[in-house]
Amino acid sequence: MRDHVVAHVAAYSGGGTTCATQMTFYRLRRALGLGRHVGPDAPLAPLIGGKLRQAFSDLEADTDLKMPATRAGWLGIVSGLCFAVAVAILAFTTLAPPLRIFAAGASAYAGLWLRHLDRRRLPRRCDTIGDLARLVTEQNRGRLARDGARLTAPEIWRIIQQLAAEESGIDPDLIGSETTFFRAKVRAA
Repeated sequence: MRDHVVAHVAAYSGGGTTCATQMTFYRLRRALGLGRHVGPDAPLAPLIGGKLRQAFSDLEADTDLKMPATRAGWLGIVSGLCFAVAVAILAFTTLAPPLRIFAAGASAYAGLWLRHLDRRRLPRRCDTIGDLARLVTEQNRGRLARDGARLTAPEIWRIIQQLAAEESGIDPDLIGSETTFFRAKVRAA
């Protein structure tokens, strides 16, 4: 089955000739306004600057590619705790209702400000512009194939693994070419 799907997708992937990761790297480099002297091994943090959330949003608009999610910094984590405290105040305290609403609101408001001040962090395993190109390529294979990127058999297999993992809830690395899936049949009463 795996071989059939890989052959079928490869036959209809547009017959692209350009490496998808290479195509992504050049788009990112152009969108960041960098010259040819910047290679895939260039550190990403100095190229992006301090406003990571805005930089990724701008990159999405300039490249027409979906960027990977950034990670919360310490302020983002504390803001999540503020929201949890707000919910706990509303649900579990015995304070008078006006005081309870005020305390929960103050905690949630503090959480909003901390989230706003949070300096997001780069995604895991994303230290260079080449790493970012690899992550962006993984999320945009279909779009890149339509734009002329070639899909190799291992890349197509990785897409199949990710789709199967989303449907089954299994880690994609545990899905092999011989993996069997069983779906429980639902019987009408």
